[in-house]
Amino acid sequence: MGIRASQMRIADIRSMLNRERYEALDVRDPLAISQAAERYSVLDTVISTFPDSEMMDLYRPLLSVSQAAKLLGYKPKEVRRLLGQGKISGKKVGSEWRIPLKAVL
Repeated sequence: MGIRASQMRIADIRSMLNRERYEALDVRDPLAISQAAERYSVLDTVISTFPDSEMMDLYRPLLSVSQAAKLLGYKPKEVRRLLGQGKISGKKVGSEWRIPLKAVL
């Protein structure tokens, strides 16, 4: 699901995550269910400290390669390759890549 806005309310992010989970359950595809559950778990960790009414700048939360990989359903090595090719936006902080939340929603 592509997100065009640079900001979203936390409640809208939660709603999107729940919609993904219910859609996966409706199609009864074990891979879709697993991926939706993984996305929910990772994103819930990222947004858990924010109140539902707050607007979140989707460029601010910077995810690790492993978090981005879980959200995208890739292995960390594949995410690093995509970062190196410029197909996923991110920046190096020291020796580690950091990926904005917007790049993986």
